Amino acid sequence: MNDRSKNYAPEIIITLAAGLVIGFAAGILFAPKSGEKTRKELIEKGEELIVKGREGFEVARVKFAEAKDMSEEFIEKSKEAIHKATKTVEEKAVKAKKKVNKVIKKGKKTAKKVEDTLS
Repeated sequence: MNDRSKNYAPEIIITLAAGLVIGFAAGILFAPKSGEKTRKELIEKGEELIVKGREGFEVARVKFAEAKDMSEEFIEKSKEAIHKATKTVEEKAVKAKKKVNKVIKKGKKTAKKVEDTLS
C-alpha cells in the first residue's frame, strides 16, 4: 500500500486525545491548589470523563446498530429488486422466443409457397 493512501485519522485522534488528557492532568497537578483539592478535582474530572466516554460509546453503539439495520434493509430491498427484474427478463425472453418461433414458422411457410410456385 502506498503511504499517501494510508488513513491517519485514527492515529491523529488517539494522539489528540492523549495530548488533551496529559495536558489536563498537568494543568491540574501544577495548579496552585492543595494536594487534597487537586486529587479531589482529578477524581471528579476522571469520573466525568468516564461518564462522557460511556455516553459517547452508547451513542456510537446506537448509530452502528442503526447503520446495520439500514444496511440489512437495503440488502433485502436489493434482493427483491433483483428477483423482480430477473422474473421480468425471463417473462420477456419467453415472449420473444414465441415471437421468433412464429416468424420462423411463417418464414418456412412462405419459403415453401415460393418453392411450390417456382416448381
